[in-house]
Amino acid sequence: MKKAISCLTSTLVTLLFTFQTAIAQDEKDSDFNFPPDFGKKETIILIAPGTSDKITESVMEAFEKNYKGKFELCPDKQAKAKKYQSGSYQYIFMITEKVIPGKWVGRERIPPTTDYKFGLYDLRTGKMYDPDFWSGSYKKGAKYYVKHLEEFRSKNSGQ
Repeated sequence: MKKAISCLTSTLVTLLFTFQTAIAQDEKDSDFNFPPDFGKKETIILIAPGTSDKITESVMEAFEKNYKGKFELCPDKQAKAKKYQSGSYQYIFMITEKVIPGKWVGRERIPPTTDYKFGLYDLRTGKMYDPDFWSGSYKKGAKYYVKHLEEFRSKNSGQ
């Protein structure tokens, strides 16, 4: 009797852990706000250049190391979206910057900071898919976002 209860308890704990892990995975994906059909068919992600060459290089490095799908750098910041609305282009990877000005608090100066948000702009629907959170580092933020984007893409594609 004790063995049966023990076996049942361990089975329930395993099921509960599996269920919590599945919920955590779904919540993690929803935090990033990826397009629901992303990865179901092959597409090329256009990467919009950042406001500086360092940001653009960091984003390209994040894609080269962490993303297994197709991507290419958009040739310039003023590229017309209509030019890329062909069948192979649907998403543009965008970087949004939020500059927080410095301020004085008493006799101390708090320096200005810049936060970054990454997301996918759907050329066909005109909808922006970006997460609810900002990153204080464009390099780490891009790497973190692209790793999760690749996980989501490979899960949706069945790989």
